[in-house]
Amino acid sequence: MSFRKKVKKNTPKVELQSITTLVAGGYKTGKTRLWKEVTELHYTTPEDALLIAFEDGYETWELDNIVPVHEEGTDKTLWKVWEFFKKTVAPELVQEAKDGRVTKLIGVDTADRAIDACTAWVLYDRSKKYGKTFVSLQEISESTDENGWVALYEELKKPFDTLKNAGYGFVHICWTKEKETTLHNGLKYNSIQLQMSATGKKVFESQASLICCLHNEVTVFDKKGATLEDNVTDKKGREKASNFHETKTMMYFRPSEYVEIAGGRYTNLPDKVEYSAENFLEVFKNAVEGQLKKTTKTVSELKVEEEQQREEKLKETSDKLENDPAELFAKVEEVVGNMSREQKLKASAEFEKVFGVGNYKQEAGNAENLKKALKIVTEITGN
Repeated sequence: MSFRKKVKKNTPKVELQSITTLVAGGYKTGKTRLWKEVTELHYTTPEDALLIAFEDGYETWELDNIVPVHEEGTDKTLWKVWEFFKKTVAPELVQEAKDGRVTKLIGVDTADRAIDACTAWVLYDRSKKYGKTFVSLQEISESTDENGWVALYEELKKPFDTLKNAGYGFVHICWTKEKETTLHNGLKYNSIQLQMSATGKKVFESQASLICCLHNEVTVFDKKGATLEDNVTDKKGREKASNFHETKTMMYFRPSEYVEIAGGRYTNLPDKVEYSAENFLEVFKNAVEGQLKKTTKTVSELKVEEEQQREEKLKETSDKLENDPAELFAKVEEVVGNMSREQKLKASAEFEKVFGVGNYKQEAGNAENLKKALKIVTEITGN
């Protein structure tokens, strides 16, 4: 097939649920509140926006539509949180999209805690696989033929890629930290960056079309209310602190000399605006309209077009997942890996009836036979 048949025209996405947004900020800067207020202002139905909570930062807010996945495990069983997300939440959302979409936009609160849960799952899974307890990804790299960080990356991105291909948009909520950076010339500077590792950034930051950083800015005043540019001094000329100041949370949409994690794939973005859901949606609206240079279609027409594209992509993704030999093989392996000895013996007997040998691995690459193998093992386990 000629690549020319694959050439197409791209029109910028105009729907919030058609892109991936990243909202970053320090502790208690209003990240979850921004999710609540933006979605309530933007959508008419609460079910349109679903918050998947990997931590309990939502507890002080009235939210109509959350999945508290963090309740599935504690520190020692944190892997269960990821297990529930990837084996129950993600597949059911994909199925729901096929049967009749309910949710349009998914919030992940926080992506950092999702990484923690996924890391715990990788350590748990590899400990079972190799019969050795691992307490770090580095140990996996040092003790096996696998790279622990690559294993985390592959595991972490899979359910999010699947949900994205099923037509869901994302708002990933993330933590920030101040980090010292040394340049090649030896100069050092501090900046606000994502707290997560480089592996996490590959999954979350790299896929974001719009990045908003919440940062508290302080303005200092004298006793008359005038803004100070320099510290006040006493009679002896010594600097002293003012007793008057005001703190405002700002939303950064472009990097500054201090805030590094901001920006996106839009050209029409302000440097920063004051924190509010109204301002956030106004920035998004202006950013989208700023990208539309050639099309003669209205934003409303483009929204309808995007919905059609989402459903077409969903059908294509579903067909691929249902008939992909690699996906089917992985599913069979996962079920077999959790079987008891008695169940494995029963499965082996069934494999021999169907394939002539008491195994399924020789069927790798054969989608139809792997479907039969998957049916055998799921009927035995009841899953």
